[in-house]
Amino acid sequence: MQETTAVGLALTVRAPKTELVAGVPLTPITALQRSQCQRFASLHGRPMPCPGLLPVPISVPPAYSGPPCLGVFGEDACGHAAIQVSRVLFVLSQSNFKVPPDYIGVTFQQYSGAVVPMQSIVGGPLGHFVFMASTTMPAVVGNGSGRGASPVPTYCAQQVTATPLRVKGVIAKLYQCSDSGGGPGVFQLLMGHQLLVWNQAGITCEVSFHGISQVNVDLDVAVADSTKMVTAGRR
Repeated sequence: MQETTAVGLALTVRAPKTELVAGVPLTPITALQRSQCQRFASLHGRPMPCPGLLPVPISVPPAYSGPPCLGVFGEDACGHAAIQVSRVLFVLSQSNFKVPPDYIGVTFQQYSGAVVPMQSIVGGPLGHFVFMASTTMPAVVGNGSGRGASPVPTYCAQQVTATPLRVKGVIAKLYQCSDSGGGPGVFQLLMGHQLLVWNQAGITCEVSFHGISQVNVDLDVAVADSTKMVTAGRR
């Protein structure tokens, strides 16, 4: 039933087409994934944002012998994006998606202090992508709920761009999130990410890719531009 409802809604919304951003393919969200956005809308009783494009997952090799990665949240995940829905937050996280050999993705620091790239399940760069939406983002992610509280973690610093970034005509803010500073009780999913934040119909939306680069800024903008408002039922 969820699949049918999602497909019915998809027919009324102009679906985005597959895009290629600096060698990183983005593909339309599936009907089943869209149904999770509809579930979020149902919990709130109003239309809620849903990304129209997502990275293309790497197929898990038959001979893969690493730790379980299907359905996992975070940088060790593989397959289609993992999604969590609650009344306070919609969060979608995906790792191990297709990227070119020169892509700047997830890194780790060796004991020597050297920072080196982490590898995907098939070798090559490891990407990590996060999309979030909330009516109370500062309290959920920024650890604050007062007037003027930030919707981003304290380890993220705003970046000034030569030309203001816009999502659907609205000015968006760009942040560079450090790999450190995510202590106990701090929302850590965005560490090391290039983060874009904007407001869509009164809902705070955030999209980010791990790795500080112009490519990841362009990916942020592409996913943000693909985001549509969805409702709980068929239209």
